Amino acid sequence: NEFYYESCDLIMNISKQTYAIVKDVWKTNPPEDWQVTYLPHGVSDKFYPINIFDEEYKEVEKLRQQLTEDNVDFIVFFNNRNIRRKMPGDIILAFKTFCDMLPKEKADKCALLMHTQPREVAKQIAPGCKVYFSEKKLETRQLNWLYNMVDITINIASNEGFGLGTCESLMAGTPIIVNVTGGLQDQCGFKL
Repeated sequence: NEFYYESCDLIMNISKQTYAIVKDVWKTNPPEDWQVTYLPHGVSDKFYPINIFDEEYKEVEKLRQQLTEDNVDFIVFFNNRNIRRKMPGDIILAFKTFCDMLPKEKADKCALLMHTQPREVAKQIAPGCKVYFSEKKLETRQLNWLYNMVDITINIASNEGFGLGTCESLMAGTPIIVNVTGGLQDQCGFKL
């Protein structure tokens, strides 16, 4: 890609990994310092932890009741598009495998909440598991409620420029499970 990089006046990278790759590849006619930059993805301050004692937590609980059953104690959240590189089928299979490893009484209290729509895939891959869907467009505050009601957010995309959903989850105080690709590793604090 060096030829393509050299044809650019400026390359602004949203992940440290891409920044390092461009710097490493562009060697024959090296760029000026300003021509290759790292500019992290823009992030909103509208995602934040909601304490169970806050008045707003009532909204979190209402949303939880709308989307899941009462006897769910642990929720894995997937907030991504329903496309192959985002791996929604693999998420469902991984969740089923996770539940299969638990005693039945614990597995019955686990749920996968997907803010996307691979319903038929879930029926075929994990028929005995609790897989719920949030398919409507949500306002930012409602999405923050989702991050605050779940226990963990997962993104195992095969390639990911940044991973906005997991970044928002971290801002809401919810841990993430990610693979080491693109901008996801920036969220894990890896250094160049």
